Amino acid sequence: MGAITKAIRSKGKICGWAYMIFVTVGNHYQGFDRLIKKADEIASHTSYDILIQKGYSHYRPQSAQYFDFVPIQEAMHYIQASELVISHAGIGTIILCKEYGIPLLIFPRRKKYGEHGTGHQMEIAKAIEERKDGHIFIVYEEEQLEAKIAEVLARKQKAHPVANVGRANLIKIIKKFIEKSER
Repeated sequence: MGAITKAIRSKGKICGWAYMIFVTVGNHYQGFDRLIKKADEIASHTSYDILIQKGYSHYRPQSAQYFDFVPIQEAMHYIQASELVISHAGIGTIILCKEYGIPLLIFPRRKKYGEHGTGHQMEIAKAIEERKDGHIFIVYEEEQLEAKIAEVLARKQKAHPVANVGRANLIKIIKKFIEKSER
């Protein structure tokens, strides 16, 4: 168990990990304050514990537990221990959630808000949305986030873990997208 895990558990905030939402923004150098602020706002009134990996975001959560970065093994532990993961459209998180059978809510970074230098996260989110995966959900605006979290958690249904198939399927989606873009 890593230092962050011990610190959070010792404060008693995250109890048994049974009802945790893990929010991750990855390690991109541009902050993602829009997601961090909204997750923190939701943490102020939800019965779920929300743990946020805030990366380079400037906003410091007031209601949720948070950290900047942890080693990948520790991040993997948080994903596995979650009822739901909320993430930017990061390929690594998408693959891990598929492999562990954890529902994923994607909230893509937006170029127009200075959260990324390109629009590729929107493109990834739209490509995944077209697949209609029953355990990956997409939200594009923060006003939609809380309702979608409630909808996903009300299902009380975890996906079946899919060993490495997520990678192969995701590669197919990306390849299809690239081929479409070249036309």
